[in-house]
Amino acid sequence: MSCRSISCSCDRLTRRIVLAFLLPLLCAGSIAYSQDAVRPSLAGEASSEARLQDVSRIPYNLMVGPIRFRLSATVGAEYNDNINLAENNTQDDFIIRPNVTVDAIWPITQLNTLRLDIGLGYAFYIDHSNADTNGVLISPKSQIAFDIFVGDFRINLHDRMSLQQDPIQEAALNNVVDYGRFENTAGVSVLWDLNKILVTLGYDHYNYVSTVHDFDYLNRNAEIISGSAVYLATPTIGVGVEGNAVFTRYDQSVLNDNKDYSIGGLVEAEITNNVKLRLAGGYQRIEFDNNFVTFVVPTIFGPLPFMFRDHNDLSDYYANILIGHRINAVISQSLSAGHENQLGINSNYIRLNYIRHTVTWNIIRGTLISTEFFYEDANESGGLIDEHFHRLGGAITLGYQLTPHVTLGLRYQGTTKDSDVALRDYNQNRVSLDGTYSF
Repeated sequence: MSCRSISCSCDRLTRRIVLAFLLPLLCAGSIAYSQDAVRPSLAGEASSEARLQDVSRIPYNLMVGPIRFRLSATVGAEYNDNINLAENNTQDDFIIRPNVTVDAIWPITQLNTLRLDIGLGYAFYIDHSNADTNGVLISPKSQIAFDIFVGDFRINLHDRMSLQQDPIQEAALNNVVDYGRFENTAGVSVLWDLNKILVTLGYDHYNYVSTVHDFDYLNRNAEIISGSAVYLATPTIGVGVEGNAVFTRYDQSVLNDNKDYSIGGLVEAEITNNVKLRLAGGYQRIEFDNNFVTFVVPTIFGPLPFMFRDHNDLSDYYANILIGHRINAVISQSLSAGHENQLGINSNYIRLNYIRHTVTWNIIRGTLISTEFFYEDANESGGLIDEHFHRLGGAITLGYQLTPHVTLGLRYQGTTKDSDVALRDYNQNRVSLDGTYSF
């Protein structure tokens, strides 16, 4: 499949999606505001009490003193027809994935709540045992969080961690089976609720540690400072400004240390009870130490370092929109699209345009169906490969509540990559079946 053909077909599909869903859409992550002129504070005692009432309604299945636990165990089997993301010489395999999930919440006081969410798993490859998980996988949603309510302030202390190895999540990768990496983000965020104005400030320290020797050059740490101020023009419309500063330092001198700044505006609106929208955009600048990257390349004389030309700074816009629609009590959909710049793995950065659409269908009692679609257009800034590629994919998931404790799941996921660099196209199809027991 050529870049031109996939781009044209996706342009037509994108226009159809926008025309079909732009007017009646919902953004599940938007803030819903009360119709009262003076609404309850998001950081006050009333908010804390409401959160405790919500906690009491969550179906936790074990209680030890004041601590509520929700425990579940999952065993899944997957067939993957291209585990190494290759154009030629593809490798297929069956993979067994056991997983245990623990969610715990402890209301230490009426105003202070400690939360633990962690998922631990493993992956056994039947034919390629060398690709088995190194250690234990940690779900990306794993975290320890502590909420403190003080007057008009809500303070959140958190440590979010994950350990994953699936390469499909990194669009610039090819011919890789194990992309093992541990990521940890620890920090604090503060919400200051002034009724008509919501102010948030945050600081995080980020660590990336590769569990695969070939990707040790990606090991890095970063300091992340973020903030926003939203003015509630009406009870259902908020407008404001946001900004971020990220300072990244690599352990090795392959990719470049950098400083990333962005500043822009945002709008959050509840158009109707079922239609919500969030729109943000602004200016982004990234400054890199050098206009080249240095990779070790095998030659007839042995491995030698080579410098590959790259851009040492970036000035660009960023934009993202998240909209969706709760059609009725059993069907909802969401659509997101955006333009952004991310740090690369073969270059200083990747410029990315994306569109994503999801639908959830709960039309049969005890059965949940969800469909997903995504399209990406990405361009590397230079570096080792200097690739321009498109990715197109989707998934359909079926979940069925067999008993009050047992849930079955069936999922198909397909991904296609079309690159302007030789031998970097691929097609991957995955089918999985799993069963979850909630204690």
